[in-house]
Amino acid sequence: MVPFKYNQLVYNPGGTPSPSLYLRNGIGPEFAGAIDSTGGTISGTQSNGRMMYNALQAVLQKTMGRGLQFQVSYTLSKCMTNNIGYYGTGSPARQSANASPYWQNVYDPGAEWSPCYYDALSNLTGYAVYSLPFGQGRQFANTENKVVNAVVGGWQVSPIVTVRSGFPLALGNNTGDPTGTFSGGIRPDCNGTNTIYGRQNYAVSGGGGGFLWFDPNNYTNNTSGFGNCAPSISQLRGPGYYDWDISLQKNFQLTERFRLEFRTDFLNTFNRVNLGAPNTTVDQATTGVIQTAQPARNIQFALKLYF
Repeated sequence: MVPFKYNQLVYNPGGTPSPSLYLRNGIGPEFAGAIDSTGGTISGTQSNGRMMYNALQAVLQKTMGRGLQFQVSYTLSKCMTNNIGYYGTGSPARQSANASPYWQNVYDPGAEWSPCYYDALSNLTGYAVYSLPFGQGRQFANTENKVVNAVVGGWQVSPIVTVRSGFPLALGNNTGDPTGTFSGGIRPDCNGTNTIYGRQNYAVSGGGGGFLWFDPNNYTNNTSGFGNCAPSISQLRGPGYYDWDISLQKNFQLTERFRLEFRTDFLNTFNRVNLGAPNTTVDQATTGVIQTAQPARNIQFALKLYF
């Protein structure tokens, strides 16, 4: 579902834009004269967006045996689209940066074909549930008394690991519409190679510091015509994501009917700094700089009574 500006004029390099083809030949021809001269907005939606997703997926799974079960999933994928639609949006704190949902030129939708802003080339997730081999019915300390069993038995550990490559970045223009066509989604110009510095380049200046993730000098606001940057740039990607979450659980079998569960969850167990997305608006002091990150380690406790 593509947000659509029916009043966009037809761009003529070096000349005056021509009237909107959609208003002249389609909807609302009675408004065409006024819209052509004032740029008033007539917007709507069309079901003319395209998306293509291809993936290779593999799953390795082990069911419970000797107190252990686990699953590892890997996806190698590619997502391409000519519009992000209304569903979902990018966020620096979530490591994504999306382009405007409006097409730069409604008469050339093919120029919008680029990676989805949430396109992750590689995605690995895995989890395990392991009941420690101590206590009654287990491999070790299975003949101890109830007091010892209450201490060493009934423990379970559950790690979850997530590893993902970075999302493509969408660069933004902040100079308005140099085409004079009332475009809703002007892109900037890409003037050089896509240079990624990564974590090793700390920006000590430029509005509060941060990591200078990519070279901002290769991108500028376009001053005439449509910008030549794609909505999302495949070779220019933000930070990936790497995280371990671990749960530790202890079960106390009070009676045949009652069971008490104590649980501790360590979210981002090793307190890894997963950087957010950089500023992708060009020609700013902080263009290319990352100043956000995912949440730090969070420890939760829970006590449940089952009956």
